[in-house]
Amino acid sequence: MAAQRIPAARAAVQVLRDEGIDLVFGCPGGALLPLYAAMEEAGIAHLPVRHAEAAVHMADGWARTSGRAGVVAVAAGPGAGRLVSGLYAAAQDAVPLVCLTGRPTAAGPPRRAAHRPPDLVRLAAPVTKRAERIEDPARIPGAFREAFRIAREGRPGPVLIDVPADLAEAEIASDAGRATGGGRWPAPPTRAATPVGRTADRGGHADPGTVRGTPPWFLSELAAVFGTGHGPATASDTYLVSGAAAAPSAVGPAGHRLHHLYGRSGPPGWEVPAAIGVRKALDARGERDAEVVAVLDGDGFPSMSGELAAAARYDAPMVLLLHTADRAGEDFADPVKLAGAYGCAGRDVVDPAELRTAVEWARKEAVSTRRPVLVEVRTGPPVRRPGGPAVEPVHEYTYGP
Repeated sequence: MAAQRIPAARAAVQVLRDEGIDLVFGCPGGALLPLYAAMEEAGIAHLPVRHAEAAVHMADGWARTSGRAGVVAVAAGPGAGRLVSGLYAAAQDAVPLVCLTGRPTAAGPPRRAAHRPPDLVRLAAPVTKRAERIEDPARIPGAFREAFRIAREGRPGPVLIDVPADLAEAEIASDAGRATGGGRWPAPPTRAATPVGRTADRGGHADPGTVRGTPPWFLSELAAVFGTGHGPATASDTYLVSGAAAAPSAVGPAGHRLHHLYGRSGPPGWEVPAAIGVRKALDARGERDAEVVAVLDGDGFPSMSGELAAAARYDAPMVLLLHTADRAGEDFADPVKLAGAYGCAGRDVVDPAELRTAVEWARKEAVSTRRPVLVEVRTGPPVRRPGGPAVEPVHEYTYGP
């Protein structure tokens, strides 16, 4: 069949459909309007977020759950530089992603340097398998096909394509018969659980000093609640998103399975947007009864807590277990009130004996409201290992190796 002439953006979206993509995460912008129009015509949904980095983490969680490469679309601008943190985390955890960035035009820089968007291709090159700027509209569909192939093959990872809006609107000759037919990556990455009572930092190494407010009792209770099938929510699988907490046993009563999505290099607060991606992937494949649980620490939660608004707006129920070290009023933000400001319910737990009751309440509340529910667990002052460094603010708030 002879090739037909269609806008380059429509040809790119055809590739997305061939790859089984039905949801794209990203930050809206005028440079992406041609892509949005083509996506709407093809029936591909777009979930807008408040933070470019959060879009990558959402696509990360979606990819791990769906078995397909996640897709991110972000308009080039000052905030787009934040993509690098999410792309680095995906590269470290071997998660296939295709990140699309849009610029207004392919022409030279604007008259004023202050309006010049960052060079995302150059910024992303060290943390992606390929970073390419499109300069010929006829190259767009081929670049998209290659991006998915490169993202999946070998050791999976992210790929970035920078597409100017004027080139995306240009008409090109498209041959739909060259479609890949949709591809899945062999297996989502899994990480070995950290032994109960020991915390790993975001570089995958044991922290020899401060255990950032995660005492053994909290991890033991976590294993008891989610590893043994305790409570009424055991008929379906549970997806646990965490960076440091130990994973309970994988199989419970009646075949109840627990899937642990471990983020080795996620920055502070990555668990919230990643859990949203997991939730949307589960809903898309008809597993609305599956449970999503995110375990995170109080220091990282404020970084991306604003994505709770997206979770509440787009029906992404989950249970958030937030363990915070009691610093005697040093922190002014109240996580429970912060969650309430975004339309999500929450409660705090001080007595370890109340944790199971609070978790069961959160499970039921998440199902009834179809929104995230927060359980803040006050775990006492930061725990210090014998022989470790002195507990000082610079140590308590340090992330990474």
